[in-house]
This record gives sequence, structure tokens and C-alpha cells, in this order.
Amino acid sequence: MELVSPSTRRSIERLDELIADDFEEFGSSGRVIRKKDLLDFDGPSPKYELDAFSVRLLGEGVALVKYSAKILGSVSYRSSVWVKSRHRWQLLHHQSTVVPNDV
Repeated sequence: MELVSPSTRRSIERLDELIADDFEEFGSSGRVIRKKDLLDFDGPSPKYELDAFSVRLLGEGVALVKYSAKILGSVSYRSSVWVKSRHRWQLLHHQSTVVPNDV
């Protein structure tokens, strides 16, 4: 949840801590986003409503986090892979899939 907070989005230092160097996102837009893209982004931070979190440990220091997000009336399913590196959790991979309005 911290990653969607406007204060975290504006903090390059905090984003650098939370996001793995080899981070990759498959966005709902179809674009592939890398860590550098997030650190360089200078636009407004959208307001997300997050819900239905689940966490599944996949192995030692690896977790899959799933949840739903609502933004500007659009709902998406989200999944993130987090890895524990140097005694802290970092986001390694994220994917967002838009839920069609007729579902």
C-alpha cells in the first residue's frame, strides 16, 4: 500500500529502497515498465482504492501478493512478486489486468 501513497511516489529514495533494480511491470496498458521509468516519472499520483489482499509465500524470501485496485472507476486485478534482499522486502515484478465492465 505504501507504493501507491503520493508521498512515496514523490520520494526517489524510498522508491529506490522498495523496488528491486531488475523490477519489471506488465501494466494494464500493455506497456512494460522498469524501475528507471518509475524513478523518472514526474506526473500526478493517482488515488487508488485497494482491496481483497492475499499473500502466499512461494519460498524462502519470496512472496506473491494479490489484490484488486480501483482507480477512476476502473477495476483491475493486481499481482506482485516480492523478494527479501539485504534484510528488506523489494518489489520484483508486478502485473495489472483490467476487469471488463461486464464482469
